[in-house]
This record gives sequence, C-alpha cells and structure tokens, in this order.
Amino acid sequence: MHPGPAPQLATLTAHDGLPLRTAVWSAPPGSVRGSVVLLQGRAEFIEKYGETVADLRARGFAVYALDWRGQGRSGRVLKESRKGHVVSYDDYLSDLDLFLERLVLPEARRPIVVLAHSMGGHIVLRHRAEHGPSGAPYFAAGIALSAPMVNIMMSTAERALGAVLTIAAMSVGLRNRYVPVQRPFPPPFDGNPLTSDRARYERMETLLRDNPPLAISWPTVGWLAATRRSVAILRSRGYPERIATPVLIVSAADDRVVSNADQARLAARLPDCRLETIPASRHEPLMETDAVRARIFALFDAFVDEVLGGAAQSSR
Repeated sequence: MHPGPAPQLATLTAHDGLPLRTAVWSAPPGSVRGSVVLLQGRAEFIEKYGETVADLRARGFAVYALDWRGQGRSGRVLKESRKGHVVSYDDYLSDLDLFLERLVLPEARRPIVVLAHSMGGHIVLRHRAEHGPSGAPYFAAGIALSAPMVNIMMSTAERALGAVLTIAAMSVGLRNRYVPVQRPFPPPFDGNPLTSDRARYERMETLLRDNPPLAISWPTVGWLAATRRSVAILRSRGYPERIATPVLIVSAADDRVVSNADQARLAARLPDCRLETIPASRHEPLMETDAVRARIFALFDAFVDEVLGGAAQSSR
C-alpha cells in the first residue's frame, strides 16, 4: 500500500499569497506510460492517496497531486484552521491553473490523464469548460471522475431549505460559521458514508491522529454558498456542452454524499462521456474494499486504453 519512493514536495504561492502544497512521484523505471494529475475531494489530503499513487505508478504513470487551499498542508483561508472554507470556486480554479502552469505542463510526461474525486471532479469539469469551447485543446487526454460532486445529496425540500438558510446566514455576516451539523467529522466508522472498508478507514484516522495539521472539519456557510453557486454554473445551459475531452464518470451506488441522479443528468449532456456505476460502494470508491477498488481500476484502465489509443502498455 506504500506509494514507493517519497514524492518531491514543493510549495506554490497562490494569487492571494496562500501556500499550496504539491507532490510529484516519478514513474517507475522501464515503460513510462504518461502522467496522472490526481485531484482530491473536500477535506482530503495528499497522504490519504498513497495506495492509489502506488496503483498508478504500477501502471507506468508519474503522479502529480495538489492539496487544495484550506486543507491538507496547504494554507488555510480562515484563522480557525479546522473550518473548511473557500470564498469562491474561482479560487480553486486559479489554484489549479497555477499548479498546471508552474509544475505539470512544464514537466509532466505526455500523455496526461486526470483522476479526480468528488469536489476535485467538480473543479476539473469547471476548469475544462472554462478553457475554451467544445473541441478546444486541453492539457489532458482524458478525465476520469470518482463520485464527482455534480451536486450535493439532498432531497428537494432539504435543498430549498438549505438555500433559504444559506442566504439568510450570509446576509447577516455568518459566512465563516460552520454549517449547522451536530455530528463529529470525520464520523466514526460504523455508519460512515465514505467507505465500508474498516482497515482503510482506520488508516485514514491514524494519518489524521498522527498529523493533526492535515485535518479539517465540517465546511462553513461560505463554502456551502460558494458550492451552490458553482453547481449552478456547472449545470447552466450550454456550459457542460463545452467539455469535449473524453470523460469517465464512476458513480458509487450507495453514495450518500453526492447525487448520482445529477451525475447521470450531467453525463447525458457531455459530448463524450461514459457513465458507470459500481455496486456496493459508498462515496469513496478508491478507499473502498478490494473488490470495489478492482472494479474502479478496471474501468479506469479500459478508459485510459481507449483515450490514449494504444500508448505504451502499462506494467501491472
């Protein structure tokens, strides 16, 4: 489960002065297939993906990873460092641009593929749509998404109530307050919405316990408001239709965090998209049981074989 050699760690400085931590793992010697840009979800951190990095390197890929602003060992937006906060998704898009322009594009072996989870999937879809109309060149040959955050899982009533409460809270200056959730974060293993694999969940808990600065808690009202705005943009008329790059969306059948129905609706609007659903998977397929992980990597392998068109064979 260890990713092999230690990564090359670096720090980029965002447009507002915030430090952003990056990590690069070289491909193993021999047949180098290309590079993967690995983008994490909300509240995650580079170390959590050690096993996935090892899987990608075994397939002949170098791996480039980034801690989003406000989490991992990147700079926190608020003084209360455990609050998950962002002012606008424009900041995430700007940070991704910086990461690509300063590190990935000058160095990464081509072809490049994106593997992104949850919020990371949302951000890369926004990024692709913002970088030219349908058919415009893009840095990645393909985009593989694990349970992308097309929309947060809520009932119609919850969504309407959330909108009202968010607007009200923002109007009275409460953007930096936690969303009104009373449960601990991360939740205890029993009943958690992320994975059914106890060993992998406990490994994440150990990482957080041994490295407290990696941890954040629930998001703020401001993060939720920014997310609602960005979701509306992603779903707006003509917007996803700009994304001509091949996309693989892998939905988790037992997801209780993001909406599978919204993923399916978005997939139908994308010019070149494959939609697959993995049974018996909670929100984090890459942190799930061996059987679930084998399934998502089989889908990833088939997708990459197709979009790369017979590039150097991976070593498994």
